Amino acid sequence: MPTVSEALLAYATAKKVKASSLRRYQSVLRTHFGDWLERPVSELKGPAFAEHCHLFAQKNGAAIVELGRGLVGSLLRYLHAVHGVEIPNPFIKLGAAGLLPLRALPRARKLKEADLLVWSAAVDKLPELHRDYLRLVLFTGLRKNECGSILREHVDLHGSVLLIPDTKGGKPHTLPITESMKEILVRRCVACQSGTRLFERLSVDHVAEMALRAGAPAFTLHDLRKLVATVGAKLGLSDAVLRRILGHAPKRADVLHRHYVSLDVEAIAEPMELIQRTLTSHLGQGTPQVS
Repeated sequence: MPTVSEALLAYATAKKVKASSLRRYQSVLRTHFGDWLERPVSELKGPAFAEHCHLFAQKNGAAIVELGRGLVGSLLRYLHAVHGVEIPNPFIKLGAAGLLPLRALPRARKLKEADLLVWSAAVDKLPELHRDYLRLVLFTGLRKNECGSILREHVDLHGSVLLIPDTKGGKPHTLPITESMKEILVRRCVACQSGTRLFERLSVDHVAEMALRAGAPAFTLHDLRKLVATVGAKLGLSDAVLRRILGHAPKRADVLHRHYVSLDVEAIAEPMELIQRTLTSHLGQGTPQVS
């Protein structure tokens, strides 16, 4: 039998888990299940592991418990499928007995459209690299790491297409390069060499904090992504269009949008421009023009 650590690596390889996600999973196991990492997986059958899971659920918040229980459940299902080892999942019994914390609620959005004028004034005080990053996230709705990992060769200025190869869903994502985005992307491409990231010297985990210190209202980078979705919904854009812009996959049961509806880059160019014009008007840089 493999050890728990070896099983995680084998599972990650079989499922083609991204390197960043694997590092996160390994960190969770080291922090909360460290004593079990180098033990054979067969030892997870015993009452000691069940008790450990119970204590883990009692001592930690809902979000980390959800991640831990999901990771343990996935590993146990993998071991059963590949090695034929059936190990009861302690979290199933704990849940049935009401011994797990309630599921974590989505974090409320702090930044509103009305806050963007003050937000923009604070962002303008930052170095150019940081300003460009924050505004590109606002205009595209990209996740922080998706935007931070863009390479120079991912920017096709001639074809007006931005490629994001490494996404949360594991599939490449493309966006049209609008006029609002082009100014930023041209500036960043000129400032970096081929094979390097557009935002090479920027820490995506600290850029929001820099803006806060410069006077921005409370916000997270994910708030900017939520603003794109909110503005798009207010403008009456369809769920399919918003999912395509944000890189969200339809639900498994949604056969129509999973297997039939396919929107290319050209199909979302005009909706993205409309969202960006609306956001720009809140930044105090123009008035939205409805087509």
